[in-house]
Amino acid sequence: MVQTISVTVIAASIVVVAIVLIPLILQIRRTAREAEKLIEAARMEIVPLGHDLTVISKEISSILQSVHRQVEKVEEGIATVQDAAERLRDFEEAALTIVEAPLVKLATLVSAATRGIGAFMRFFRSPAAE
Repeated sequence: MVQTISVTVIAASIVVVAIVLIPLILQIRRTAREAEKLIEAARMEIVPLGHDLTVISKEISSILQSVHRQVEKVEEGIATVQDAAERLRDFEEAALTIVEAPLVKLATLVSAATRGIGAFMRFFRSPAAE
């Protein structure tokens, strides 16, 4: 009789752990996909930003050598810097938007799974202590 109850409890424990782990694994997989998308977006944005920064530095050097003759170049350089800064800010906001929500969901899921397992363990420990 005790052996049957023990086997039943163990089987139920395995089923509960499997039920808890499936959403956790799916969320980790979704988060990994989102991280891949973010890395790809970062890679795609870094190349133009690097190019823009190189162009800007060359333009600024040229402007410093001939300020009195090239006032229009200074305005173009400032506009390019502003555009690059806006793109960098947009990229940062997009990265936060893409990564933040899945990480919060994952943290919530892990917390819930931990609490569920703790409650499950307390439930099965309390009758044994009596």
